[in-house]
Amino acid sequence: MLEQLEFLVLKRHTIYKHHFTQFNLGDVVTAAIAVTPIISRSGIVYRYTDSDIARLRSEHFDLLIRCGSGLLRGDILNASRFGVISFHHGDNRINRGGPAGFWEVYFRQASTGFIIQQLTEELDGGNVLFRGACPTRYFHLLNQAALCEKSIYYMQALLSRTAISRTLPAANVSLPYSNTLFKRPTLSEQFRYGRRLLFWVAQKQFRKLLGKRLTWSVAFSLGDWRTLVMWRGVKIDNPKNRYLADPFVTNHGGESYCFVEEFNQTTSIGCISVYKLKDRSFERIGTAIAEPFHLSFPYLFEFESELYMCPETSKNRDIRIYECVEFPLQWRLRKIVMSNISAAENMIFERNGLWWLFTNIDTANVGDHSSELFIFCADTPLSEWQSHAKNPIFVDSAKARNGGLLFDGDAVFRVSQKQGFDAYGKGSDLNQIQVLSKTEYSETTVGSIDPNFSKGLEGTHHMHSNGKFTVFDLAKYDFISRHSN
Repeated sequence: MLEQLEFLVLKRHTIYKHHFTQFNLGDVVTAAIAVTPIISRSGIVYRYTDSDIARLRSEHFDLLIRCGSGLLRGDILNASRFGVISFHHGDNRINRGGPAGFWEVYFRQASTGFIIQQLTEELDGGNVLFRGACPTRYFHLLNQAALCEKSIYYMQALLSRTAISRTLPAANVSLPYSNTLFKRPTLSEQFRYGRRLLFWVAQKQFRKLLGKRLTWSVAFSLGDWRTLVMWRGVKIDNPKNRYLADPFVTNHGGESYCFVEEFNQTTSIGCISVYKLKDRSFERIGTAIAEPFHLSFPYLFEFESELYMCPETSKNRDIRIYECVEFPLQWRLRKIVMSNISAAENMIFERNGLWWLFTNIDTANVGDHSSELFIFCADTPLSEWQSHAKNPIFVDSAKARNGGLLFDGDAVFRVSQKQGFDAYGKGSDLNQIQVLSKTEYSETTVGSIDPNFSKGLEGTHHMHSNGKFTVFDLAKYDFISRHSN
């Protein structure tokens, strides 16, 4: 019954409504080879006759793709040049078995993993060719649909690369598996899942009836980021019917100015506004950039003694750079860096004689900017950008999304967002960039920030500093009526 209700809800979803739609491969595949499996008594293990294996080998296939049910065993696993590749919709380091996307919701895990593997005799323990993870959605079928959509994109990418390179990617290092084999939930587990889900939905609806919404705010503190004590921060008052987030602070004329996303809760469109910061006070200067589409994450950088901004413009499907004409409120569009791309949290900086662009691209166009980190480089921020050799750098919602950039001498620290279960921007990590070149990237996590510095906080996902002030944001549920005009 509960699965049927989830199915009906999913059918109304804009992106995932076709999750259970069946298509006839015969409409796109003109030639087919029919082989018949020998199915074990349990109905789980599939083997094939010697003649069927010989028929497949005679075609000299590069690889076979497992798309159906059944665990493949025997010579079918080496009937093509690269064997058989398959999805496992789960992180096989912690979750082997199924159903796909269920147990992550059941255990309220922040992310749901997937792998693309070259099959071996070990269940969900094949040679891992690609590993990724995306945020866990709050009910099973929605989580499953999102997981499938994301993983299909990377299966297509892997097949394209294999066709060009004529080799499979190197397999990940194998590690022991210490969990049980997950199976279809028992009746008691289904009941427990249903009870938790109903409570979660009721909680959401109750907040909505009360007029409460997750509302972001910006705070600042005098001093560099290393000496920050967050509970001492001064909170900037949100304008009526709006909230502030994604702060970046810069120096100008001996003063500190904080640029923020100012989100209109009526129109659901953000603009970029500016505040002047004093030791314990602030002053709203005005709106710096407003467009017909949503703007956020007003990342600032200097190039040839001029100030530029690269805000998030994912709703307009581009990455753009604005140039400051008259500080702080007059800006003009200088260059559209990339078009027809849904990219968020763009950060541009210079290191090792090159300029670098860190961005979070929604590759599958499903509204997920939390799972993938991409890096590009260029000779100048206004020239053409080249993709990093290892893009995507991360496919992992636990660390991919940018939340600011911090500097300490020559050291660079990327702030990365941590997503919670059905909760965006739950916290953040501080990651020191160790290696940054056209072909390599590595970072080490040196600290973690959680929303424990004030009562009632639900999230904090951003930090920046100009050396004199450190700015960050925070979120809590608040009554919208308090901010109404």
